[in-house]
Amino acid sequence: MPASHGSSSKKKGVGVFRQKDCPVVAHGVDLKADSPKIREMEKSAAKRKGFKWAVGIIALIGLIVLLKITVREAFLQNPQFALRQIAVRTEGPLTAQKIVRATALTEGTNLLSINLREVRARLERLPQIQSIKMERDYTGLLTLEVKQRQPVAWLECTKLGLIAGKRGAACLLDAMGVPFPCETALETYELLPLIRYEALSQNSPGMPIRDLELTAALKLLDELQKRFEQGTEEIRLIDIQTPYSMVAVFADQSQVTFGVDDLEYQLARLDRVRHEAHQRQWEIETLNLLVRDNVPVTFRRAPDLAGLQDIKIPIATIPKPTPRTVR
Repeated sequence: MPASHGSSSKKKGVGVFRQKDCPVVAHGVDLKADSPKIREMEKSAAKRKGFKWAVGIIALIGLIVLLKITVREAFLQNPQFALRQIAVRTEGPLTAQKIVRATALTEGTNLLSINLREVRARLERLPQIQSIKMERDYTGLLTLEVKQRQPVAWLECTKLGLIAGKRGAACLLDAMGVPFPCETALETYELLPLIRYEALSQNSPGMPIRDLELTAALKLLDELQKRFEQGTEEIRLIDIQTPYSMVAVFADQSQVTFGVDDLEYQLARLDRVRHEAHQRQWEIETLNLLVRDNVPVTFRRAPDLAGLQDIKIPIATIPKPTPRTVR
């Protein structure tokens, strides 16, 4: 009996050892109960949830509609916010009436519904306008501060039908080279100098002209006006004759030819010749600064050249020009 008992113990020990070595496999068990009663309860819960969602959506729609009605009644249809007056602050040939008409706004329009970007776009289509500032105070007043382009010269090109001073064909230029029609002739415009540019290819009012010749002419005009503001030396005309040269005509009918490039160098030479002519009472008729050496100059009457050989011209003080590019 004891022996058989020991044998039994060994078998059990072996059985336990084998059980530990065997891999354990886990199986998922679906414990969800399913019955007609449970399915009925789930359908009822889904119905209650759907009802709550429907009630919430309906309430949200009602709130949005109520908000729209409130906004419309309190703001959009409120006569307090209706446009009653447009105040225009400007200076130039464009009248306030024309600016107001360009906005396309009518009296009674709600200020809250006005798209200021669209109004600005309409006004910027007028080539005479340079910049615009708008302000609405929601008491029926819309204020427009309009800065009009200030002309510095007439632009003439007979090929394109641009004739200075002619009604319906006159065109002005501002300092940035932007052309715009002259619809109202002011007395101050009659004194403006003329830039003649027959090689102009196209004219788009309100759009800057990028031609290098015209840019150089405007720069030359500005420099000459700084030097000679009035009197016989006042600039009256700049004629762009070729792609590389232009002729400036002064009030005394003297003519000076400039190159399009190296204006600083040419203006320094002009200052030197003008100074010498003033000191010696020379009356210059033509001067060609396009030539590098031995500048051609003519006089209305024979100049006094006495002592001219003894004058030392300070060439070193004149800046050396940069090499000109051949076009």
